[in-house]
Amino acid sequence: MTSYRVINLRLVDGRIVNQLEEYQKYVLINNPVTYIYYNLKNRKIYVGETNSFNSRHSQHLGETNPKFNYQEFTNCLVIYSNLFNKSVILDLESLILNYMIAEADSTRFVFANGNNGQTELIYKNKEEILTEVFYKLWTNELHVLGLVNNPNINELRESLLFKYSPFKQLSPKQKEIVDEIEKNITKKYLVEAPAGSGKSVLFTNLAFSLAERNPNLKIGLITTGNLTKQFNLIFKSIGLNERLKVKTGSQLILDAKKNDKKFDIIIVDEAHKLKQHYRKGHPNARRHLKEGEEELTLLEGITDGLVLLYDPYQGIKPQNIRPSKIRNLTKEYKKLMLVQQFRIGGNGDFSGEDFLKGILYGLQLSDNKNFNTKVFKDDYFKIVDTFKEVIDYINIHSHAYPKTTNRVIAGYCREWISNTSKKENKGKKLEELPYDWNIDGINKRWNSTYEDWVKKINSENEIGSIHAIQGYDLNYSGVIIGNDITVNDGRIIAVSENYKDIGGTPLKEEFSLSELTEYILNIYYVLLSRGMDGCAVYFEDKNVEKIFRERVGL
Repeated sequence: MTSYRVINLRLVDGRIVNQLEEYQKYVLINNPVTYIYYNLKNRKIYVGETNSFNSRHSQHLGETNPKFNYQEFTNCLVIYSNLFNKSVILDLESLILNYMIAEADSTRFVFANGNNGQTELIYKNKEEILTEVFYKLWTNELHVLGLVNNPNINELRESLLFKYSPFKQLSPKQKEIVDEIEKNITKKYLVEAPAGSGKSVLFTNLAFSLAERNPNLKIGLITTGNLTKQFNLIFKSIGLNERLKVKTGSQLILDAKKNDKKFDIIIVDEAHKLKQHYRKGHPNARRHLKEGEEELTLLEGITDGLVLLYDPYQGIKPQNIRPSKIRNLTKEYKKLMLVQQFRIGGNGDFSGEDFLKGILYGLQLSDNKNFNTKVFKDDYFKIVDTFKEVIDYINIHSHAYPKTTNRVIAGYCREWISNTSKKENKGKKLEELPYDWNIDGINKRWNSTYEDWVKKINSENEIGSIHAIQGYDLNYSGVIIGNDITVNDGRIIAVSENYKDIGGTPLKEEFSLSELTEYILNIYYVLLSRGMDGCAVYFEDKNVEKIFRERVGL
């Protein structure tokens, strides 16, 4: 017996033209429902919830300035159940929206929904609604009607569009931060948030909410180059691509200078990657910066309001503004904290926050011992002895859980000799390229691309560098902590000759071993914080492994 029922209404100029039975009329007047307006021809959709569909339908038709003309919808699917109450229909609305956004690149739907800034809903039969209503609705009615392309929920859950959806339910703290910024958009804010704490969800929600509530607001949006495409697709799917265009810092600054443009507010995702002038950096990354300049001050010159979503431990290159300089430049900013961990769970004894604090302490990036060491003795985390074991860890989990995303990732401790831009590799097929890793009789290449590397089919056979993985989530991660760090007098230090990132090494005349050490350890912090369900680590330098084990209680 099904846990829900549906009524598929046919609409002509907003009028319901079905011949309805008495019980259906009763449902539309009296029952809590989630509903989906749609027009398959013009690819428009709206998902809503109400305690009285007839009343809500009349309100939609009477709106004076709707985002989309409701008379143009040709159908409305109304979902009802004896399990439904206000919390359930709100949660079901959110689930449908977020999973539909996840495949917006293939369905090309444009959503007429606004942003309601909804916080996470907790209710007693939530798991039953997910499995018995939502999953079945998605794979049956929604798929059959052509409202969804992919019936596989697990695949969609791994999509970046799903993870960064602006319809995501916010944590109370995320909602509090959005509300505070909206009250005074001309202020400057530094939102400090560690890996996996929901910076990017906050980014899309805040941008969407500001655009909806302030139609004339000039909003600038900045993220890293490998994520601009995903964010722009999200905002296109909600019909705001003309107002919300996501760019890199250099693109936004150059565009503002060229067109003499100013913004009311600029929101910067991954603000730890803002750049300073650096002579050794890539020309495209510094053509907007003169000697002594950095992007933060230039951004302040083109906006009144500025929001930085920032993690001091994720600056990984000398062209990133140093944390000490960020602290100095943001002395007058309003400081906000976002610490709840969403990427890494826990088992009740420990939390994801314990794990992040632990790896920071284990890598000597922090002196804070206040974390539960049980996280490092749980099935979530393991240290393996050989390169082969870390490769096997990912291989085993990929076969056991074929719908999960699992990758081997490593510090930049090998040259990228398989780089296709190298003269000697021009015109070669992938299988003809040389190997970058040759250990334990196993040959592997670095990531063949940076953009969307995780989503590429061959990435399962490659090893990802920091530039291919930063900003992405994995289910199971196999992390190689390479020979670019060692131990000297009880301290972890960089081994400069083993660090192979050409653009990431400080200039010779400005060389600082402590500075390079900080960059490399930040890289390992990022790599170790990618896995949602499990993490295996192989240390090339056993002295580093010994220090790490001692500090995390192993």
